[in-house]
Amino acid sequence: MSDTGERVAQATRQRAAVYAHLFLVLRREFGEDRAIELMGEAIRNYGVEKSKRNYSDEAQKGNLARAVQEFASPDPVKQHQFAPRIVSLKPEEEPEEAVVAMSRCPLVDEWREKGFSDRDVDTLCRIAHAVDFGTWEGALPFSLEFEGTRGRGDEECVLRIKKTR
Repeated sequence: MSDTGERVAQATRQRAAVYAHLFLVLRREFGEDRAIELMGEAIRNYGVEKSKRNYSDEAQKGNLARAVQEFASPDPVKQHQFAPRIVSLKPEEEPEEAVVAMSRCPLVDEWREKGFSDRDVDTLCRIAHAVDFGTWEGALPFSLEFEGTRGRGDEECVLRIKKTR
């Protein structure tokens, strides 16, 4: 991995640390449910903003194949961090549903390395998913469901994305 790629990966690990510290403070001050709600709202809003800025007009107008290709791009930095890959697009012509898997997650790796409990890793992972919900459901015309997550101990994060419009 290039020096630039490693710096981006380090920034992602730093984001994981910030999420964890925010969560611990907010949980202490407001309780776990409210901490999850507040963080989820802020991170989802960022996902909406990010998708408006980073996805093509074609993807934003509902071309699921294009949106999934952009999400699971072969970009070496993205591959180094999350290793996203398209598992399926159904039907192949003008797909209505896609499954994407990610075999890496530097956020989960960072939380585990810092010694967070399995329960807290799962909670932080669910909070971090808010960026994906903001991306797919907030600005793009799709619905998102996580069928597996590394934070829960699964081998991969598995996302099922469906057209809504």
